This record gives sequence, structure tokens and C-alpha cells, in this order.
Amino acid sequence: MTAPTLSQVKKHLQHLVAFDTTNPPRKIQQSGIVEYLSENLPGATVTVTDHGEGSVNILATKGNPRYLFNYHIDTVPVTEGWQSEPFSILEQNDKLYGLGACDIKGAAACMLACIEAGADDYAVLFSSDEEHGSSLCIRSFLEEKHDYLGVIVAEPTEAKAVLAHRGIITANLTLSAESGHSSEPRALKDNSNHQAAHWISRAICWAEDKLADTYDGLSGTCFNVGHIEGGVKPNVISPKTNIRFGLRPLPEVDTKSLMSELLYYTGIKDEQVSLGFNAPSLPKEGGAEENSILAETLGFEIGAPVNFWTEAALFSAAGFPSIVFGPGSIEQAHTANEWVSVNQLDQVVRQYWRILGHE
Repeated sequence: MTAPTLSQVKKHLQHLVAFDTTNPPRKIQQSGIVEYLSENLPGATVTVTDHGEGSVNILATKGNPRYLFNYHIDTVPVTEGWQSEPFSILEQNDKLYGLGACDIKGAAACMLACIEAGADDYAVLFSSDEEHGSSLCIRSFLEEKHDYLGVIVAEPTEAKAVLAHRGIITANLTLSAESGHSSEPRALKDNSNHQAAHWISRAICWAEDKLADTYDGLSGTCFNVGHIEGGVKPNVISPKTNIRFGLRPLPEVDTKSLMSELLYYTGIKDEQVSLGFNAPSLPKEGGAEENSILAETLGFEIGAPVNFWTEAALFSAAGFPSIVFGPGSIEQAHTANEWVSVNQLDQVVRQYWRILGHE
């Protein structure tokens, strides 16, 4: 059996990038990528599950796989600044440019090359809503029973295994006041926009105190106010202000407990806050050792924990030893002129081939 080649990887990457799977609008079924993937999984049992609104799972199983490989096939929208056609691969200076080449169609192309080369035992899950932030595909998949020894989730990690990353929780805070004329003395204190300024100041102080907390090279809690909306006009006391913000705790820190700590510190009542996206860190609490054993068993080079979140955390929370691994750097993800290096594609396809038992 001949090992997969870079030519095969590039061929599949060209096809995958050509499909418009931008999210939004997440028109996965209309893009043609489901048909392409199904046609390039010879001999596998392929199950396509449409959860609606563009959330589609494609599960391919062949033989007796021990591990599950996961790839999200959606991409962020095209941004301004592209100097080449986003939906076509441009090779230049050992880099392959194209939308999704780094995040994370390059990794998917590596797996398709292994399958084309004759991989016998594999389980591959392609999902389509990772960039949406709901993770309906993975959450629905995990409602079923599966017996994998571990999960390898593809994200840009510079071809090193990442065993830990931050969790994430977002929220909307509503601050209210009684409207009135801005000349009233109470305007200084009652104005909801002024309340927001004070709250943000206290929240930043709380986050600064957290900088002393560490986890294997990561420091503190990431706190970010992403959107503020409130007020009427300069001569009216603002009656309502909404603040959308997020926290990214260190690995193995519970997201809801951390949110409660922040709200208590800043004097906010539960009814003033509605939670948004909430996802655990990698690994689950107490799961660091099993992730390390998985990486050692499969012969991965270990990378440092990262600040960004991945769906590997959902697999870990469900009880599966899980690692993040793929070509490319997070610095290229979500950018105009996104690229992945040929060298890292070569490293990843070789590692996949070893895991699949052919070296």
C-alpha cells in the first residue's frame, strides 16, 4: 500500500476550497460539498444527518476504527483584502492560499488523501456549524452512544497536539434607569450608560486580579466587552444599556462558576443577565492525564495550551480523551489571504497515516 502524497492532498484541498461553505449563510447542502465528501469515502458507511439551518453531520465509518477524526467544513465569510480568488487555491512560496485552507479544510484534505491511499479502519465526522457558535452538530452527535478510544479534532495548531485550551461563556447585561432631562442632578448617578461605565471599570479590576492565576503557560481570565448599546440623545438620561461581554477561563475552570464570581464582585443580580454561548474548557476537570496518554499513544509532538476554544472540549466533557491537531496557525485563521504551509500539510498527512496503522 502506497502512502498518500502531497499531490493528493493539494487536489482534495483545491476541491474543498472551491465549495462555498461560508457561515453565515451556511448553505451546506446547496454547496455540493456533501456530495463530494460522500463520493470520496469509498467502501465506508456514510450517514448524513441534517439538523436544519445548515447544521449537517457527515459520519463515515469503515472497518473497526478506534479513534474518531473530526473536521468542520464551514468557514467564516470572505473579508475585504483578498489578493487572490478566495474559492481557489493559489500556491506561492510553499504556501497554499484560499478560504478555509488553514481553518480547517487543509486537515480534511489530508484525511481524504489517506482514504484515497487505502486507509482501512477509520471513523471521520465532518460537521458544518462550528463557525456559527452553537455546535449543534457535535452536541447532537454526542447524544448518541459511541465507543471510540479518543477523538482528534482538527484545528490550526501548527501540526502539534494541543491538550488544553480555555473555555468560553458569553452574556448580555441589562442596566436600567429612569429616563429624564439631562439637567437633573440625578443624571450623573442614574444614567444607565454611566452605570455601564462603572460596571466595566469594576469588571476590569476583577479581571486584572485574575492575572495571577496560571495554567501551564496561560495566565488569567480573558475578559472582553464586545458590544455596548444604550441611550437616546445627549439631553436625555439614558434609561437602558445593554452590554454584551465574554469570559474565557483557564482550562479546568468551570465557566458558570466564574461568571457567578464576576457578577457577585461587580454587584449584579442574576435577573439582570442572560447567558449566551457556554462551553467548557479542554480538558474536562480531571481529564488532563487521559489526554496526555492519548497523545503519547499516538506519537504526537505536544504543543502548548492555547487561548482559543475548540469543539474538542465538548468531546472531552462527554468522556472521550480528546486532542486538537491540525496544520496551520491560528494567526492565519479568519484572515484575508488565509494560507497553510505545504510543510505542515505534509507533517499532518504523515501523522494521520501512522495513526491509521500504515507505518
